[in-house]
Amino acid sequence: MMKKVLFAAAMMATFGVNMASASNATVNDMNLMAQVVNQDPYKAIEVDKLPQAVKDALAKDFKEMSIKAAYVKETEEAKTYKVTLVNADAETIEVLFNEKGEVLPAEEQI
Repeated sequence: MMKKVLFAAAMMATFGVNMASASNATVNDMNLMAQVVNQDPYKAIEVDKLPQAVKDALAKDFKEMSIKAAYVKETEEAKTYKVTLVNADAETIEVLFNEKGEVLPAEEQI
């Protein structure tokens, strides 16, 4: 009988430690995910700082929308511009442009 009680106590202690470790890992994983999400490489800029090519593309292809915000991401290779647009129904979209005013394909906008 004593062996069963000790075995049960050992199992409970092991199970409790494993659950605590698992919950700590989950909390740590969530903190890491929050840090990754908050590391947006784009920096806010004034709309008038957008290159003329981007402004021209916006005027031509998104004339029914207004610019809500503009951002830039600079790398050694190039600059990418993210523009948040809003329509008359207050719906917003974000569009990425290269320095030449070309809209970047959807897979590059992630």
